[in-house]
Amino acid sequence: MTPELVLVVVALIGVNAIPTSAQSPGFPRTFSNKTLEVPALETSPNRPTFRQANNQSSSRPSIFAKQPSPFERFESEESGPPSSPATTPILDTNLWDVQPNQSVPYGLDVIETARQSAEQFRRIAAASTPVAADIANENAAYADQWVALAESHRQLSARIHETNSKYNTTTKDLEDVQAKLTQYGLTPTVGMLLRHKKDQLDAWQVQDSQTFFAGQELQNLRQKQLELEIIPFDGSDPNAQARTIFAAAGLSTTAADQAAVVTQVETLLEQRSKWLQSLQQGYQDYRHKLGELDSTTAASIKLCTRYRDLIDSHITWIPSDEPLSTNDFRKISRGTAAMLDSRHSSNLGYSITRKWQGSPGLGISLLLGMLVILLLRWRAKSWLIGIGNGNEKVMRGATADTRKVAASFLTVFVAFTIPGIFYAFASWLGSGLVSEASLQASSAFYALSLVALLIELPRQLLRNHGYVDRHVDVQLPRRQRASMYLTLTGIGLALAAYGISLSGEIDHGLWRGSLARFAFIATMLLVTWTAHLGLRPNGGFLEPLVARFGGSVLYRIRIVFYLFGIGFPIAMIALSSLGYGFTAKVLITRAIFTLVGILVSVTLWGAIKILSATAWELLTGAPASTTAGAYDEDGQITMVQPSSAAASGLLNEHFLELKHHLAFLCQCALVVAAVVSFAWLWLDIFPNARMGNPVVWTVHDTVTQSTTNAAGQVISSNVLESTPITALHLLLAAGTLFVAFQLAKLLPALFDALVLQRVSFDEGMEHFSLVLGRCLLFGVGCFFAGSWIGIRWQTIQWLAVGLAIGLGFGLQDMVRNLFGGFIVLFEKPARLGDLITVGKVTGRVAAQKLRTTVLADDEGRELIVPNKNFVSEDVVNWLGAGRLNVIPIEVAVSREERPADICRTLQELVIEQPDVLLTPAPQATLICVGKRSQRIEVRAWIEEGQEPTAYRESLLRLVTRFLRERNLLSDDQPTQPDMPETSAARMRDPFRSKSQSTRRRSA
Repeated sequence: MTPELVLVVVALIGVNAIPTSAQSPGFPRTFSNKTLEVPALETSPNRPTFRQANNQSSSRPSIFAKQPSPFERFESEESGPPSSPATTPILDTNLWDVQPNQSVPYGLDVIETARQSAEQFRRIAAASTPVAADIANENAAYADQWVALAESHRQLSARIHETNSKYNTTTKDLEDVQAKLTQYGLTPTVGMLLRHKKDQLDAWQVQDSQTFFAGQELQNLRQKQLELEIIPFDGSDPNAQARTIFAAAGLSTTAADQAAVVTQVETLLEQRSKWLQSLQQGYQDYRHKLGELDSTTAASIKLCTRYRDLIDSHITWIPSDEPLSTNDFRKISRGTAAMLDSRHSSNLGYSITRKWQGSPGLGISLLLGMLVILLLRWRAKSWLIGIGNGNEKVMRGATADTRKVAASFLTVFVAFTIPGIFYAFASWLGSGLVSEASLQASSAFYALSLVALLIELPRQLLRNHGYVDRHVDVQLPRRQRASMYLTLTGIGLALAAYGISLSGEIDHGLWRGSLARFAFIATMLLVTWTAHLGLRPNGGFLEPLVARFGGSVLYRIRIVFYLFGIGFPIAMIALSSLGYGFTAKVLITRAIFTLVGILVSVTLWGAIKILSATAWELLTGAPASTTAGAYDEDGQITMVQPSSAAASGLLNEHFLELKHHLAFLCQCALVVAAVVSFAWLWLDIFPNARMGNPVVWTVHDTVTQSTTNAAGQVISSNVLESTPITALHLLLAAGTLFVAFQLAKLLPALFDALVLQRVSFDEGMEHFSLVLGRCLLFGVGCFFAGSWIGIRWQTIQWLAVGLAIGLGFGLQDMVRNLFGGFIVLFEKPARLGDLITVGKVTGRVAAQKLRTTVLADDEGRELIVPNKNFVSEDVVNWLGAGRLNVIPIEVAVSREERPADICRTLQELVIEQPDVLLTPAPQATLICVGKRSQRIEVRAWIEEGQEPTAYRESLLRLVTRFLRERNLLSDDQPTQPDMPETSAARMRDPFRSKSQSTRRRSA
């Protein structure tokens, strides 16, 4: 029996499964020597009983047709024959009209039946003993709890249906709008349609926020389920739990007069068990519905965001209002009254209260974050002022460059804190549970934070003891006056931005063309006057900065900056007057982002150069090129510049060339980043600008997408995605290949500057690392370039197979040489500088490449040997022959010590000598063993240029003295082997037989 069916049956029989008497409508019960008459439930003669209705509708399908009613089983087992219709409990329900495959566990009829069961429980409680009454009242509470759960489930199902309908409608609208844009383009009619859809999406966002409450509901569900699990008398074992209840009440279950009460309590516990099971199943179903609502709402929000982005990118140049007229002047007073209406404030307060109650943790986190940011701002501001006025407690002993770096970063941080707080508050208002008032306030605070950022950054730059005052080598005579002006003007502009944005949103934008427009025009006039004071060619506040850092070209065209500075706000006034208020808002937003980016870049540029120079000095191991600065009595920084001779002695020509190349690459990267950032900000404003980036081809990829259905199952499907490849992608691919080629070209210098200064590599390992690094760098560059233009492995795998087959048959020798090159690089049979013989060719290794190896002979010729010869022919490595001399000595030692110990001791003794080479390492070998002694041969190598015979005599005396001091030297010493021929003789005939250069030595 399913839990839903159990719930229906329990609701139908209520508490009427209690044994009744056939002679009277009630039956006597004794409890504590008192007799109570429990009346039978009243029945209506006009309504059929459950059994009668079931029999009457036997010809129709019923969900109860497969098994008898528990009420019938109870009567047959406990009470004998069924009770008469006059005493049968009657419940008004139409559940038997349900079709077989139709499931209505939370239908209105079932909810009504559950309410009737709760009322029956309460009537039985009123007429029962205290013990049974408590249990009946608790059962009634569980029935009421299930009713509330069922009603919530129905409401949730309605919300899910509404959300799905909205999602389908939005999807269809988006497809229709895309089709209209493709077919007709951006016409005024389509633009007005998009603007109407934008307002509709804002209204839907409010509805979505009311529905998006799954987190809080899930927490409540877990709490309720936990309460159900810890119920002490849950009816799982009615007999045992009934005995426990009676024992707690001081009653006995074996007394004859308590039999009916015990049976009643057990029956109530059995019914409680079924109600609790139904509640558990109901909470599980409700949780499943919450998950379905959560996923559907998230998908709807994602679709609406995509729709809003499409709208924002196309309605920029669509009129948002009527042109300015005399009627707008008449609306100013009414707009002002609406702006000052207290209802807006009360609605906002109510929305904030609801948001706080819905997610108090997020609100507390926001407040704590604001408090922490304010504390950090206060601390950073004190550090900034301390660095500027020469406070010895702040960064004591730091250099002038270090102070400048710290001041630049602190200035940017202090400037971003207050706008960041406003932005965080706006994000909190516009996310989660929102209302129309909270969305309007969120938009206003966004505008406030943006304008505050534009004002706060130059204000912090111009403050006393600030970055410009102490760390920029320029004199601004009116700096303090300008800082005060920016402070006052900034407060006014920030408040104006908040008021303009809010007045344009309230009452569904009714006052956007009157009050908000005139306030916007007044604000733009103030911006125009500020730009005039700062950018005028003669006497402007910023003229000394342009003359000092702008160069001669920028200084001559400073009139262009002035005209742009005063022309932009005037153009925005014209747009707003013509009805393009939204266009002006978008352009001002992008202009503020651009100006803020420029100001941040200019502020941090000096710090970036200092950090780059310091990083270069650390990487290359060069000493610092600056000395510590000091503050004079006026707080002015005095710096000691290093001399040019000292600077030239720090960096050699190799490092300077590498530094210039890296600087060029970094400058190219910065220019590309600036261009990409500017294009990302402004291309969406001008849709026709995309015509300059045509689609060259389209790449179709088959991707696998995973979705979760309503049952929680993960369904995977293959979807064909189309990716357009434009001219910009081709430029990015070319730039990637250029950067990879330049880095591969600079790799030897980078390796020398960054690695070889710290790690000791031999020439062979160095060459191998460079070749492998160049291949990897260029391979990675080709991979990224291919990804830009849509080249996938799936598209070129057959081409790669064909090339592999062609190389295998047509270019076998080249392939052998390439694989031989890998063997030479990885196994390293010969290192750079070694004298080797490959077949009949002898020479020193001059270079190792992937296809060939270059050998140099004594006559200055270069012999190019294919790398396949290292695999197919004999290779002899002379281990430094022609450059080294071997020193052989033999000594006889006693047999009291192990030969291995003596050989190791002699090898350690010889290797400690200053002229003995570490590679090849000295060798000590047991030659032969006699009756009283054993002979050890020691070989050591020294560089050419020393006298081998004299060095052998000194080494022999050292070894014999060492052995004699330890009583290991034997009395009979062998004759010393002949010295090998000189290097010149070996180079003249390297293939001479070994027997000609050695002699037979006696044992």
